Amino acid sequence: MANLGSKEPHELLLMLGGLLAVLLTLATYGVQWATTGIPQNQYATVATALIINVVLGGALWAAAAITRKNLMNGAIVAAVISIILIYYGGRYGQISGVIGIFGAILAAAKPYLPWSRRGSD
Repeated sequence: MANLGSKEPHELLLMLGGLLAVLLTLATYGVQWATTGIPQNQYATVATALIINVVLGGALWAAAAITRKNLMNGAIVAAVISIILIYYGGRYGQISGVIGIFGAILAAAKPYLPWSRRGSD
């Protein structure tokens, strides 16, 4: 994380999507728990949202590392995780999933972008 300036734009988008999924979910339910408390009839919903968003947010962060090793595999993993986040993640999963989709599209398109071709002339 110390070398954010050396990362590719698709890596930064994937990392941002994963980080937002985790932080927004934890902050929202943490503040609700600390101030008003979580009603007992919402425990299952809150636990499900926490688990889905934290696990998939971490997986989206890991997809950024996968793109460093194999660009297309990382893009596919990030796209699948992002679609699952959009569908099941609630409000914060949708935000993170859309950012992850943008990162996956950018990663998949990177070999075809004019500024990513080095030494091809």
